Amino acid sequence: MKTNKTQRMLTGFVALILIFSMLFTPGLATPTKAAPSVPVTFTILHTNDFHGALEWKSGGSSSNPGSARVAAVVNGVRSSVGADKVLLLDAGDEMQGSLLSNIQQGAPTIAVYNAMGYAAATFGNHEFDWGKTVLSDRVTQATYPYLSANIVVNDTANCATAGWGKPAFVDAPYQILEVGTAPNTVKVGIIAVTTTETPIITIASATEGLCFKDPANSILHYYDALDAASDVIVVLSHLGFNDGGYGYGLPIYGDKTLAAKLNTAGKPANLIIGGHSHSNLLDATVVGSTTIGQAYYNGRKVGRADITVEPSGAVSIKWASLAVPTAADALYDSTIDALITSYASDPAYQALINQEIGWTNVPIARYYDGDSLMGAFVNDAIYNDLNTDSVTENDVDLVFNNPGGLRADISCSAYPCQLTYGTLFSVLPFGNQTVVGEMTGAQIMELLNQSALLSKGALQLAGARYKFYNYKTSGHTWAWGAFDACVVDKGTEVCEPLDAGKTYRVATNEFLAPAGQDTFTAFKYMTNISYWGDMLLGVNHWVNATFTQAN
Repeated sequence: MKTNKTQRMLTGFVALILIFSMLFTPGLATPTKAAPSVPVTFTILHTNDFHGALEWKSGGSSSNPGSARVAAVVNGVRSSVGADKVLLLDAGDEMQGSLLSNIQQGAPTIAVYNAMGYAAATFGNHEFDWGKTVLSDRVTQATYPYLSANIVVNDTANCATAGWGKPAFVDAPYQILEVGTAPNTVKVGIIAVTTTETPIITIASATEGLCFKDPANSILHYYDALDAASDVIVVLSHLGFNDGGYGYGLPIYGDKTLAAKLNTAGKPANLIIGGHSHSNLLDATVVGSTTIGQAYYNGRKVGRADITVEPSGAVSIKWASLAVPTAADALYDSTIDALITSYASDPAYQALINQEIGWTNVPIARYYDGDSLMGAFVNDAIYNDLNTDSVTENDVDLVFNNPGGLRADISCSAYPCQLTYGTLFSVLPFGNQTVVGEMTGAQIMELLNQSALLSKGALQLAGARYKFYNYKTSGHTWAWGAFDACVVDKGTEVCEPLDAGKTYRVATNEFLAPAGQDTFTAFKYMTNISYWGDMLLGVNHWVNATFTQAN
């Protein structure tokens, strides 16, 4: 933990009084709580899955209020109940998701969170999209602590037996904050957990050397020390509201099950602040003695929990969802707006995002469960760029991309339409490397059959064709699987049947290979792997040379 972070928190956010260091080690002496002599009421405001949506954006269902309007809602509550009685928290996926935040790898979002006076946050799965080094930089930048009880160092090469050592980017497993005005104060213990599916929905290198332990067991590991020091226990959770996570069929549980597990153990949390599932809860859900709230996504809602602690130690919670207005004339915080504008109007940023890459005469759209023009556009660009350069080592027969890796459609008000760096960055924002390796026809067929399940959509490809049955698209519950797979001969341009015994050269992104993420596990068979730069740059190179305004 940075020694100056607490100092900056105290200077920048008068509502927050830190009474402990950032890290509490079980077994060391911790102060005991003392119930207040009179009832004390305070407020927790919370966001989740903000995804870097800093700027106000109008446009129907895609409208986002932007941080300046979120800050105005927060300011209104602080004014009404007193700044010393308000804590502002976030349940993960703060940074990744907008052009402004992504190009600068989250730095603008953290700067805005600092200015808004966040008291604590936890990690979502998308916090790992740029790797551990960038994540450490963002945590260092933050003037508030990043907490996690269940992300630990894999010190045994087996997560089942790993210890409790925290990674360098984790400030602490939990934090004790004091709210109110002396002598009428209460201590709020905040502990945090992140979904255990993170390693399979993130590029493998980003979670290498880490273990994501069972969330309930991790909270129970620290519970006694946390409870002894707290009047109220709050969990920041990036698990999702319901069980199942992202739908991989893994035994991933959500906040309702987490609450039940803790209640069954006799060690409940008072409040679980959720994220990950983008749940637009209108009312709180109560499981046992635990209140669960979640506040939609992209700053469209702010969760509000008004908590009262009685002299007896009894805790009561009233939770509400506060809508953040998107109207152009809605109240906004001018200081936050100016900070966002300073990032958005930066000359270097503007020059980069407006750099001309190419042109299109048609919309380029995605389709998750089948063939799409976007898939063809991206994959054909990589296929041609690799096969037409002077390097024979990166020549390929096929190019694959997962549909979830293509993050935006391209549409314009009029055509022909210029494709800028910012436009294409929005399609491929993750900075994934292009991976080239070898797979047999039999292994590729297994991959195509996995694709046909549509568990994570249909693989997009270039240099080959395949058909598939799936009950979602065929209308027959018994029909699934790939067939009529063929690979284009680059000399004759004939699509020849996939040969199970032949070795093919395959290109894809480093999220898929060699880790086999997004359930496309057959990519683990890939051998003789080499890396050929950011896939976005490869697409840009081919588009710039091929799709000019003149043609």
